[in-house]
Amino acid sequence: MTGCTVMFIVLLFVTTAGSLSGEEPEQTGSPFAFSGAVSRHEDFQYDLPGGLVFTLEFIEYGPEGWAVRIFDPDFPSDNFCAVVTPPYRGINALQIYAWHFFNEDGTGPNDGSVNAPGEERRFFFVTDKSSYDTAFESLSTMLWPESTEAQEAASDLHDGIHRESGILIIREFVPGYAGGDSAWLDSMEFDVELFVPEWN
Repeated sequence: MTGCTVMFIVLLFVTTAGSLSGEEPEQTGSPFAFSGAVSRHEDFQYDLPGGLVFTLEFIEYGPEGWAVRIFDPDFPSDNFCAVVTPPYRGINALQIYAWHFFNEDGTGPNDGSVNAPGEERRFFFVTDKSSYDTAFESLSTMLWPESTEAQEAASDLHDGIHRESGILIIREFVPGYAGGDSAWLDSMEFDVELFVPEWN
């Protein structure tokens, strides 16, 4: 596939559910929208309302790709998406690895032979530091509880955290190499729509 351009559409949704399994997203109103492009070894950043930043961070360790992240620049290590996007163990929609898009032997698009996030990717995000801290602390208790009671209380608290929704559309990408964990993409172009009422 080297040298050819592959067209993919990936819908990334976010809802207000906080369970480990997730629920169907609901988008209402007009989105805050922008477009971008990113090349291998590069990050993409876009300033959002409220002083937040949307970024696709290039993943250099292990399988290559990009990680979706929203954060407050005053706390650059926080990930406002990861604390409310299930599943919380293993691969989820926030990790856009190159190998997700190829079949098992790397000769074409993923035809189902590779168990990986596909054309629809869903994620959640919070929009303030306080919500992030609450989500981080309650999620930590959910994943590593000291008791069943503590886990249930943390789950109830986590489920009640307000979160927003968004869509990422990968309009086009140029594959570089499709050899399993060594796969990479030379570049990718995308559109983003974030459904936050206060941003419109």
